[in-house]
Amino acid sequence: MPFRFTENELREIDQILNRYPDRRSGMLPLLHLAQEREGWISPGVVEEVARVLEVSSLHVSDVVSFYTMFHRRPLGRHLVSVCRTLSCHVLGGEEILRHLQSRLRLGDRETGTDPEGLFTLETVECLGDCGAAPVVMIDGTYHENMTVKRLEQELSKLETES
Repeated sequence: MPFRFTENELREIDQILNRYPDRRSGMLPLLHLAQEREGWISPGVVEEVARVLEVSSLHVSDVVSFYTMFHRRPLGRHLVSVCRTLSCHVLGGEEILRHLQSRLRLGDRETGTDPEGLFTLETVECLGDCGAAPVVMIDGTYHENMTVKRLEQELSKLETES
């Protein structure tokens, strides 16, 4: 079944688009709205946003692929984001990333979701907290000065709660 915005969402979209002189300027809020409901930006979401904004689906796909905040595949129950910039890398981020790849049974240099669908690993360019590197964000919460040991404690807590 293709993705379609609901009547309530379409009313919200009208309010969003009225803020902008050009409808295309509302693309990011529409993508956020769809991702909030679906959890990711599926090809159907791309088509629907393109239809509503009267732009090509290729244009919407380009925007989705540019921003790391949009997920192009379904996520696990918990999202783990590892900063890959220099400060985090030098202060232990690479070790944390390798540990996560191994723990989640992902290939070397891979990101993705573990087979159980519990955790999704992603790398991000910067979490903006270089003074507390390495930084890992789990479900939107920052964890500063992260170590493998502390990471394991956090992940174990989440496994117990699930």
